[in-house]
Amino acid sequence: MISPLHKKIHTDYLIIGAGAMGLAFADEMHTQNPHATITIIDRRPQVGGHWNNAYPYVMLHQPAAYYGVNSSVLGNGSTDLSSKTEILTYFNKTIEKLENSGKVTFLGKHNYLGNGKVENMDNLDEVLHFNIRKKIVNASYMKVEVPSTTKPKYLVDEGVPFKPLNDLVEEYKKWKNFYIIGNGKTGIDAVLYLIGRGIKTDNIHWITPSDAWYFNRDIAQVGCVSGEILTHVSKLTKAQRPDDIFLEMEKSGGIMRIDTSSLPTNWRCATVSTDELTKLRSVTNIIQKGYVNRITSKELILQEETITYKEDSIFIDCTANGLAKLKKEPVFSGNLITLQPILFCQQVFSAAAIARLELVNISEKTKNKVIPIPHPEKIEDWPRQLSVSVDNLLRLHKYFPLWMYHSRLNFMSYEPILKYFGYAIKAAFLSKPAKKAVKRLGNYQ
Repeated sequence: MISPLHKKIHTDYLIIGAGAMGLAFADEMHTQNPHATITIIDRRPQVGGHWNNAYPYVMLHQPAAYYGVNSSVLGNGSTDLSSKTEILTYFNKTIEKLENSGKVTFLGKHNYLGNGKVENMDNLDEVLHFNIRKKIVNASYMKVEVPSTTKPKYLVDEGVPFKPLNDLVEEYKKWKNFYIIGNGKTGIDAVLYLIGRGIKTDNIHWITPSDAWYFNRDIAQVGCVSGEILTHVSKLTKAQRPDDIFLEMEKSGGIMRIDTSSLPTNWRCATVSTDELTKLRSVTNIIQKGYVNRITSKELILQEETITYKEDSIFIDCTANGLAKLKKEPVFSGNLITLQPILFCQQVFSAAAIARLELVNISEKTKNKVIPIPHPEKIEDWPRQLSVSVDNLLRLHKYFPLWMYHSRLNFMSYEPILKYFGYAIKAAFLSKPAKKAVKRLGNYQ
């Protein structure tokens, strides 16, 4: 560990943010270059990023097989959906292993001030000056938000029963009616939690400004998802509208929606099982009257309508934008690396792949041909994300094909080797038609 008395500190890489992406980068960099010194800082006292503030019943929505860091298996390394406790324990073991190498240091409760300066949040007079020999790694660019630490964008009058979904573990026992605000991953989890605790669906009111499409977790599984995604790309090449991709994939069961009479406009890579979908469909009190503007002591004021809500009710906020669609930045820019997804909705794989790419002896301009992919929000985002993901994967295979095949964070790596490279060939054939389709669908973006 670094002594707080040392004001001038030398390190090869200074990683800002000890969440999943920062740890995935650090782990891969240490594996590939064990002599490099790495310092990881975070404003939180421990590693794990937003998982520390997430609701206690949160679990992965996708298999643990390709989450975490490359060097260590999470859970049983298969289809299990790890819990918050399991994930935080895993990340604590990860940083312990890295620090035991003598080359990696974690500084909790430290804040980056810029220009290599880091302040100790427990003693603001103490500022560490880093001499960074290689790169600063911004692992906090994604700005993951959770309801427990994010103020809602609507007004809530004093005295209104209002809680983040973290508090449902106690609040579900106290109230008769529940108004769930938000239809993303957190909103889904809140609804499923209440149903799982025996709350009648008549007492659940779900405020969802618009409908969304969801991955079918039963199909998006280890050893299956590669073919499924390539089918998405194939459907893209023939699509006349972005809706066509989703409607075609729905026919084979790979994509689902709650209300089949409504055409969803949202797409955020959320994943549900067919069993969960059945439970979500059992909630009939769906309120789709725009976003919430204000909640008073008696009324729920929406963009399109004002509703008098029932007595003995509590409002559960699930509106924090867990993964916002941010402006993409060059991954490599001088002495700065900005971690962003380079494969759709696969943040930790992207961070590990960027660490591996950092060590390839090619120019910065060539490295930046691997293009960031902002997290999707609307169905119109999906065509370009599919096309760019294919091109990025092909470029990465060009530079380090064996690493790609052996990376546990790469969902394609669970395929038999002949099928794996068969998929790679298919992706190469689909690349140009996919690009043409993106141009054809450009008017919908």
